[in-house]
Amino acid sequence: MPESPDLPPRVTLPLLDLIQRQSLDEDYLIAAERRAARTAAGEPVPPGSGGHPRRIAAVAVAVFGVMAATAAVQTQRDAEVRDEGRASLVARIDDQGARVSRLQARIADLREANADAEDRVRRLNEGEQALTPRLRRLGVRTGFTPTRGEGIRVTVKDATSGDLDGTVRDEDLALLADGLWAAGAEAISINGQRLTALSAIRTSGVPIEVNGVGIASPYTVFAIGDRATMQAALMDTSSGIAFDGLSRRFGFTYELQNEDRMSLPAGPRSFLLLRSAEQRRSDEQVPPKLEEEPL
Repeated sequence: MPESPDLPPRVTLPLLDLIQRQSLDEDYLIAAERRAARTAAGEPVPPGSGGHPRRIAAVAVAVFGVMAATAAVQTQRDAEVRDEGRASLVARIDDQGARVSRLQARIADLREANADAEDRVRRLNEGEQALTPRLRRLGVRTGFTPTRGEGIRVTVKDATSGDLDGTVRDEDLALLADGLWAAGAEAISINGQRLTALSAIRTSGVPIEVNGVGIASPYTVFAIGDRATMQAALMDTSSGIAFDGLSRRFGFTYELQNEDRMSLPAGPRSFLLLRSAEQRRSDEQVPPKLEEEPL
């Protein structure tokens, strides 16, 4: 194995030994030069002067050691602080990452729920659009909504003779209404009272009542429908034929007239509100209980 070349002490010696040796060598050199100068000048050399540089070097080495130890301790503390700060930062990053993941999952769930809700709303809107025309037709036929359109007007008057038999009775108007329904009428009113499925035409004493409201002659009956065919269709029904026969027999008169446009009100509000109902067996079914709405 080849021998390594001689290296200078500053390369091979440890740092502290090198500093101490250099300090001591320089101190010895300075002390020797001072002593030689004093000897040449004939001045006495004080005893023990050679130890002063050595003490100075020892103090310098001690101070340097303290500084080095302090720096090492401080460096270790700084490293611990940095490690602790790094761990805390990593933990916070992990926590925030988990929170973001939860929020993203929540957002995905909300988007899915929102899509389902929008789909339900769309289906409900489609169902409502499909039911609206049917509801309108049912409202017209049952009297729950006001309506207008073409049709015929029938004016019925008591007999001019004043004979009691020539007075129009409730059953005469009911017969006329049945004939108009059979002739294709979509809505009927008598003296402004809309006929509904719950309407009643009856005599209360002398006057005739429709929907509980008294009316008097002349009786104006509006029927919305096809005005081109309704008059002829009325006279083809059994009710229409019977009504015409009673008119001829007892002397009350009626007049048919086509109308381009008529407006009929809705039925009474008391008929339009279902307050309570009970479910029964098929053999015990009764009409639903209705209560009049307070005015």
